[in-house]
Amino acid sequence: MIDLKKAVLPSAVEVEGILYYVHTSFKYWIRFLELSSDKDATLADFDFMYSDQDNIPVDRIAGFKALTAFCNPPQELPRGSSGDEKTVDYAIDADYIFAAFLEQYGIDLVESDMHWYKFQSLFRGLHDTKLNEIIGYRLWESDGRKPDRYTRHMEKLRAAWELPADDSGDDEALAEFENWLNGGKG
Repeated sequence: MIDLKKAVLPSAVEVEGILYYVHTSFKYWIRFLELSSDKDATLADFDFMYSDQDNIPVDRIAGFKALTAFCNPPQELPRGSSGDEKTVDYAIDADYIFAAFLEQYGIDLVESDMHWYKFQSLFRGLHDTKLNEIIGYRLWESDGRKPDRYTRHMEKLRAAWELPADDSGDDEALAEFENWLNGGKG
């Protein structure tokens, strides 16, 4: 989250009282998220996130937790939103994300190395783009009444734009991995 009271955006994570500088470009963090969902990834696979390869935390678990916290800073709003439903995939939706940023902000993401926090803020501010329309289809739910023409149309659009389902085995493996990271508490 951007703190407008500070002169610069963060560029390091703290692990056991020591600062470790990280790459801040959104491109690195998109790769971090992608790798985080890979059940075969090891903690050493995340070393690329540190900008000084000679200065990487010895405690890889604490380092991963710090990277995850940097990637997902706490958000106060919106309240009551679990955010559990995945509505965007940075790889699958890349063309629409690119188009939305270019259309709305005039930013060419291919040419940009924008800080992750700036990227997230601008992403949240997108409106009236094809990407927002697609997200709307993915979030649409029937009201449960007898399907009319509109409902059938929306069901088709939701199915057409639905992201591939995560393998439940992957969810279990990810939960086990997160439990292991938390020292078996959770």
